Amino acid sequence: MRNLFLALSFIVAGAPSALAQDLPRYSPGEVFIFDNGRVEEVRATDGDRVTWSARSGRTYVRSSNPVVPILEWSFRGQAGERQVLGNPDGLWPLRQGGNVQFRTINIARDEATGEARRSLHLWRCGVGRMERISTPAGAFDAYPLRCDRFSPSSMRVLERITWHYSDEVGHYVQREARDMRNGETETIRLFAQLAPREANPLRIETIAQLARNGQSDAMRGLDP
Repeated sequence: MRNLFLALSFIVAGAPSALAQDLPRYSPGEVFIFDNGRVEEVRATDGDRVTWSARSGRTYVRSSNPVVPILEWSFRGQAGERQVLGNPDGLWPLRQGGNVQFRTINIARDEATGEARRSLHLWRCGVGRMERISTPAGAFDAYPLRCDRFSPSSMRVLERITWHYSDEVGHYVQREARDMRNGETETIRLFAQLAPREANPLRIETIAQLARNGQSDAMRGLDP
């Protein structure tokens, strides 16, 4: 199985990237808030690279393709970057049955000591049948993008992430992350989407607090 995975990875790596123009497009200032209080705010875009800001103010860089892990980050004395080998953008435009395999080389550095750790992750992602997903922000038709992360030594599945992507929203409306080693699962759903003109700091914090308290009905009383 490992040899098959690596062989397919090289095939994918050589595939053309002509589908990249179908990836999601984001505008600086737009905000997505989830039902656990998570805030994702677009700070800047550079082609298919998007700089996001969390509620804490921490920033990180991702591909506009949600299945690609974070590309650059810095948090609590640790900084890191990832190099993607393969063509995960081959999933786009989304269609049931689409699939890709790719690898990431991950380098994490201790900012105090300069010590660096390097690791390899293997990913396989596929597109399932479109589903109707109910969230506090409403119900949306969304494609499930299911991604498994494999151990490079044993090929055991270590992690499974499912992103439910809605073309109407232009972002994922639900994400389920499962640790396959212990079965722990975390699911978050879209609580609110704010256009740049609506996304002032006070409004973001107010909605995040409502999300943490499970008060979706209170959204109706907020000024636009």
